Amino acid sequence: MSKTPSTGSTHILIVDDEPQVRKFLRLSLQAEGYVVLEADTAEDAIDIVRTQQPDLMILDLSLPDLDGQQVIRAVRLMSSIPILVLSGRTEDSEKIAALEHGADDYMAKPFSVHDLVQRVRAAMQQQAIEMANENIESIITGNLHIHLDTTAVTRCDKPVTLEDEEYALLKLLALHGGRVMTLGSLSRALWGQDGSTQLYRNLQKRINTLRHKLEVEPSFPRYILTEPAVGYRLEMLPPE
Repeated sequence: MSKTPSTGSTHILIVDDEPQVRKFLRLSLQAEGYVVLEADTAEDAIDIVRTQQPDLMILDLSLPDLDGQQVIRAVRLMSSIPILVLSGRTEDSEKIAALEHGADDYMAKPFSVHDLVQRVRAAMQQQAIEMANENIESIITGNLHIHLDTTAVTRCDKPVTLEDEEYALLKLLALHGGRVMTLGSLSRALWGQDGSTQLYRNLQKRINTLRHKLEVEPSFPRYILTEPAVGYRLEMLPPE
């Protein structure tokens, strides 16, 4: 089932077979000014993406007709809209599979509405950046300014010195701002391979070094966040 959208607003498709969950999400998102579409089956969800072209999908993996992983693959064949998985499945293998199939983010139930809205905003912000200009010169999050044209990085307008691999890693996270990047995808992008324990340790070492250079409190990062056993994402914060 679905609701016919109006024009001129961000339309979010909620895909979940539990009416109470859809109602809670609908009221929460409408309070933030979003227009909400709903589907309780995979078939309806795929049809709505094809015919109504929502701006973002919030997807539960446990559906009565198809598994949500199949929905992600089907949607990716026809659309690049952000897909935020919201599921009771907490296994790392499910998270990694969803992200590798094309989901942009993954949240486990139960969840925080505030966190959900922040993830939605980050996904829409990243989508807008990609649509507006594929050759963007800089990305700003909080007081962090990443200059993609000059490879310079500043925090509070003060330069931050990074090694080449550190900058390459930060740039990858920035270009996917708000989205989770798996350990495998980061390793493939940086070194052309994944699956090596040594590579993952090297990646963790680079992340720790970046946090010490970019964060006020590296032990409590606000920029580079960890999705345990899955990967990392750069939190997109309002400019300061």
